[in-house]
Amino acid sequence: MKKVCYAVMLQSQLGPRSGELVLREDAPVVTGTLSLLGHHNRFSGSVLQSGKYLISGALRSPVDKEPYDAIFTVEGGRLSGGLITRHGCWDLTGVQAAPAAARLEPDTEC
Repeated sequence: MKKVCYAVMLQSQLGPRSGELVLREDAPVVTGTLSLLGHHNRFSGSVLQSGKYLISGALRSPVDKEPYDAIFTVEGGRLSGGLITRHGCWDLTGVQAAPAAARLEPDTEC
């Protein structure tokens, strides 16, 4: 299983939101968490082709839970794509986080 962490920026209808995406790949399946606004939101999905992913989950906020589907590409340590929600499409970009000793543990976050 491959685990990679990204520092991400989501361009939502309420403005930019920084967070973290932890991607665990065990091809053809991917799982992980998208952490935004103090919430760790689990997702699952699949590898479409090398470096291209389709995931589904829900973003929690203090007032709501927003279901989404996302498609993104990872190339050269950079993540780019978007989330499709009932409120529109939101851009998602990121860069791979530097490895740290704590990240080598299989059940820990970045």
